[in-house]
Amino acid sequence: MMFTDETKLKLLMEALNIYSPTGGEHELAEFLMELMTMNGFEARIDEVGNVVAVRGSGEPVLWLHAHMDTVPGFIEVRREGNKVIGRGASDDKGPLMAMAIAFMESELSRGTLVLTAVVHEEGDSLGTRHLMVSNHVPRPTGIIVGEPTGIDRLVTKYRGGTKLEVNVRTRGGHASNPDLDSNSILIAMNVYRDLWSALMAGTSYENFLVTPTIINCGEAENMIPSNCRLILDVRIPPGRSCRDVEDAINQLRVKYGELVTINMRWCTEPVEVPVSNASARAVSRAIIKVLGRGPILARKWGTSDMNDLASLTKNIVAYGPGDGAFSHSLEEYILIDDYLRAIDIYKQAVIEFMNIYK
Repeated sequence: MMFTDETKLKLLMEALNIYSPTGGEHELAEFLMELMTMNGFEARIDEVGNVVAVRGSGEPVLWLHAHMDTVPGFIEVRREGNKVIGRGASDDKGPLMAMAIAFMESELSRGTLVLTAVVHEEGDSLGTRHLMVSNHVPRPTGIIVGEPTGIDRLVTKYRGGTKLEVNVRTRGGHASNPDLDSNSILIAMNVYRDLWSALMAGTSYENFLVTPTIINCGEAENMIPSNCRLILDVRIPPGRSCRDVEDAINQLRVKYGELVTINMRWCTEPVEVPVSNASARAVSRAIIKVLGRGPILARKWGTSDMNDLASLTKNIVAYGPGDGAFSHSLEEYILIDDYLRAIDIYKQAVIEFMNIYK
């Protein structure tokens, strides 16, 4: 089957108009399942809310994997010239819808093609971690992870990451009291600086990065705050691990004692796979055939489901339309031409991948 370019664009804008922050993906999941079933493909919503569709049978098995959730904050969906603007346009509904259409349009003479549209990627990766242990989805020979890498870029390296919740409790007091040691805001900032030092953090790709993202402190304008909650986003470079973060946290627990509690919610290890793996080669060949030029090898500063999925197979690569620099921003967009070309690249990548295993 083949969709017109107008229909492909319409489907993208319909998906963008469905607000689907982490934990609120159900309406988008229903939209995707209905799209699959009304066009003759088997699809289901699993126990945690993922959409899974399967075509073909036997080996090899290729997963087209993307996420349905976005960060919070709806953005009015609109078209401006060659751009479509909206929350999730690049991260991750552009890649997701390109994969969904490629799944339906792909020529499949052998092997199994699986579309996995998952929940909670922007959170705790619940959807992906559920699929990794599920007995109801064919195990992958290879995986293409739909992420905004850019139309001619593919990614084989991601940094790891974790979120830390820091809670400070002191006796507080009157704001006129010069006892700075009881000020929970100052203590929280000291925890941040001490963690930065313990990890020898910095701003290069090879450094840990520690970024404060949320701080909630204080009770009144004329009181020394007795409580403070601080969220720290920690990014882990290749060659380092979650254990390094745990060791740094333990140092701070000893230093601050009962004044401070530090909880690591979850932690994702960094990942790097061979650039010559079958999925990367399939996407590379597809880019050459569709765009008429070779791909650019890139690396990502953040994390994605690829970090977890690499434990299933090293035949994995991240690729998709969209400018990652605008992901999560109020100016998130995707170029229409890139979105349409990405569909052709995914379809060609399916052919290339199956041919590698002839």
